[in-house]
Amino acid sequence: MFLDMDYISPCHLVFHTMAPGSYLYHARTVNPPRHPGAMHAPMPQYFTLLDQRRIERVPRPLHLSPPHESIPGITFSVNGWAGVRVKDILKDTVFVDAANDMVLEHHGWRSIVVHLEWPGYDTRNVDDPMTSRIDVRPGGEDITRQNLAREICSLLFTFCKNISKYTISPECEKWALTAGPEGIRVTDIVLLSIHYYRNFWVPEFYVIE
Repeated sequence: MFLDMDYISPCHLVFHTMAPGSYLYHARTVNPPRHPGAMHAPMPQYFTLLDQRRIERVPRPLHLSPPHESIPGITFSVNGWAGVRVKDILKDTVFVDAANDMVLEHHGWRSIVVHLEWPGYDTRNVDDPMTSRIDVRPGGEDITRQNLAREICSLLFTFCKNISKYTISPECEKWALTAGPEGIRVTDIVLLSIHYYRNFWVPEFYVIE
């Protein structure tokens, strides 16, 4: 005796082709695109993370673009995928690829100057909160890629925490940082790379849409 069951045509089934476990998801996971920060070319305005979320580049002046860098940039990725979320670095919940590489060892520097260059904020004064001199030989050992990422993210976090002290120009309100619910928060920001322009380093940040 056969039970009377509704027949479901395979044509009516909906498959999530990019869901974890799917062929396309696996193919995408093991074939990440080349890191844009390693190409000595203009950074893309948009980039897509492994989880399919789109991120948008924080604007930079034209002269602060990888084609104008003095030496090759330093990139940050996780499992081959470009970018690492600032919050994950600050919480030590993720290690970047090649985390223990001493990325500045061959330059012989004792310190470097990092400038956030976040658009819309005029902070260039004696105590510029967007600029920091970082010791790259702490304890006599060259800084690692992981610790460099932490220093960059800590500088951004400190600036965001005190953002109420600064006013953003009206034309850059889209990029307003916040320590509250409105605007761009640290949790929205992804660090892709950092590049050297003659005498200071500028990070490449992207914001999750």
